[in-house]
Amino acid sequence: MFTENQIKLAAAASAIAHPIKVAILECLTANDGWHEECLSNKINLPKDSVQKGLQELRALGLIQGNIKEVEMRFRLNKENWQEFKDYIRSNFD
Repeated sequence: MFTENQIKLAAAASAIAHPIKVAILECLTANDGWHEECLSNKINLPKDSVQKGLQELRALGLIQGNIKEVEMRFRLNKENWQEFKDYIRSNFD
């Protein structure tokens, strides 16, 4: 029914379909990594909203989380992020 390309594109579109996820990606592209609480403070949104966005972006493989000290630190998965950008460009150029 749907091509693999269409399914991938839909998944990619969902990654940026909400302003919270866009704000998280903007923060992570501008910096090497953030603790969850710092992200919440930086984008001035409730922690639970940021957590949900982080979980969704992590499930898509666009970000990674590592435990550092007692907090989770998030950063872009640079390989997957580049693939995502290339994929969007190739479908809409």
